[in-house]
Amino acid sequence: MHFTTVEFTLFFFLVMILNWTLPRPSLAFKIFLLAANYFFYGCLDPRFLLILLAVSLSNWGSARLIARTDSGRVKKAWLGLDLVVNLGLLALFKYLEFFYGLWESLLWSLGFQNPFSLPSMVFPIGISFFTFQGLSYAIDVYRDRDQLAAGPLDVLLFVSFFPTIMSGPIMRARHFLPQLAKPRYGSAGFHTGFSLILSGLFKKIVIASYLSEHIVREVFQVPSDYSSLAVLAAVYAYSIQIFCDFSGYSDLAIGLALLMGFHIPENFRGPYTSTNLQEFWRRWHISLSTWLRDYLYIPLGGNKKGPGRKYLNLMITMVLGGLWHGAHWKFIIWGAFHGLGLTLTHVYKDLRSRRPDVSRVEPSGAASPHRLGPRIKPVLVWVLTFNLVSFLWVFFRAEDTARAWEIFQRVFAGDSLGRGFEVYVIPAVILGLAVQFFGHYGHQAYRRLQERLPAPLQAVVIGLLTIIILRLGPDGVLPFIYFQF
Repeated sequence: MHFTTVEFTLFFFLVMILNWTLPRPSLAFKIFLLAANYFFYGCLDPRFLLILLAVSLSNWGSARLIARTDSGRVKKAWLGLDLVVNLGLLALFKYLEFFYGLWESLLWSLGFQNPFSLPSMVFPIGISFFTFQGLSYAIDVYRDRDQLAAGPLDVLLFVSFFPTIMSGPIMRARHFLPQLAKPRYGSAGFHTGFSLILSGLFKKIVIASYLSEHIVREVFQVPSDYSSLAVLAAVYAYSIQIFCDFSGYSDLAIGLALLMGFHIPENFRGPYTSTNLQEFWRRWHISLSTWLRDYLYIPLGGNKKGPGRKYLNLMITMVLGGLWHGAHWKFIIWGAFHGLGLTLTHVYKDLRSRRPDVSRVEPSGAASPHRLGPRIKPVLVWVLTFNLVSFLWVFFRAEDTARAWEIFQRVFAGDSLGRGFEVYVIPAVILGLAVQFFGHYGHQAYRRLQERLPAPLQAVVIGLLTIIILRLGPDGVLPFIYFQF
């Protein structure tokens, strides 16, 4: 049961009725919401509910034990145990096959055969998201036990909130838990919620699905059958597809939560408008990048122990961030390249901050021959950043690293032999970029229109826009990309 299905629409309609009817913060409301969360997630596979429950109770129990002791060593011990349990579950279901393959390769290189067989397991959708979300609660209580005082039911609700459980955004308890008692309803929230829902449907059903079905899937499967230009078009198409797919899910999740009176932090802020990788990671998957910053980069020392340590911490954070996406060398390489790019960005900025400002010593009105014009430079650095990010997505999308290198070879071969691509791919890519730069104007126009119309006409506008989006999309819509994480 996914956001784009009829089954989910009926489910959410029933949830909305009870959500508006039951008073907060009553016990009945919390039980109803928890039942809705677990029903939604259990529809994927009832066995997943045991893992979700284990993660939730582990973090609640650890946080409770941490809050009840004044001993620093005991607090660290409880937090360490919680990390072992949560990361152990994550490793068991997500990384066992990867490490099993490494172990098998090592034995083979030494001339031995692996005496153990790998058991078959079902991968729980969203485990990376709700595990990190639960861990953030326990770590926050460890840092400040007076900051969060939540009962087990509240923590179960926080970890399992159905709009965000499968692909985020990764929430923080200090933002979510107070809203269980004080919902934030209002016409502005409803207009913004429906605007985000329509935006998410448009991104996923129209742009992402079109690019996936008409170029990305086939080219990445057999790049040797396509010309270099077609493979290059597929690289840019996937860059737009993954943005529209993932930010579309985030728009839907945030919009659905708004209709229920919950305000969820934004997860994307025009990432392809960035002019360097540092800015990109402040705009892309914001909930994950800030999680990695607060719970990994800063505990490693951040930038407090000198430039060399800062650069090392950046590399470690991004490599582990790549590994978070999946147990495969391609994700590690993807994270390592982003870490290298971030490191070079910081090195450049650090060196630049130590140099005197050349413009202050030049005669008034004189332009340095070594400096680009104020309008040309931003365009060039944007083009460089967008291309770097787009080409690194090849590792993310390709079946494996060998296929990724094959795609790079086809792009730079300059070979015109092979199949081409549909001309409508180009406007679809341009439309995906336009959403980055001008999407907020569309949201503003929609909200202004709806605020001027009576309620019946507002419903008509929503219905018509939904029908148009569904008509523009293909017959079948694939699951969201980030469900695999």
